[in-house]
Amino acid sequence: MMEAGRVKHHLANSISSPRNTVLAVGYCSPMTLGARILRGDKEVSIFGTVYPVKADVERIDSYSGHADYSEMINFLGCQDKTGVKKLILVHGEYSAAQSFGEKLKESGFGEVVIPEWGEVVVGSEEVMSNE
Repeated sequence: MMEAGRVKHHLANSISSPRNTVLAVGYCSPMTLGARILRGDKEVSIFGTVYPVKADVERIDSYSGHADYSEMINFLGCQDKTGVKKLILVHGEYSAAQSFGEKLKESGFGEVVIPEWGEVVVGSEEVMSNE
């Protein structure tokens, strides 16, 4: 996503030089800095400063730092599924979270909650609107 941490500093220091290459691995959500760079925007704002994108931009789609649903279910397999009252999915695209939630239910987990944008989870009891 290129949205937080050291990568933003690295980009700020290197994205304007045609001698550099920015290599993106995995998925970037459409509204992120990484997506803007990958779609070919000629300028990007990093820490409030606009930088021309002159570096070569490349991508590898076959690598991801995220586990797929079967790996995540396997990871959660050490839990007593009857003791897990609620799973709250807060990462990823909504449609992918819905699919993952269904897989979790099929594998024996009970309630799976996917908060809407702006909702706040208070403890494990309820999801509340942020309005």
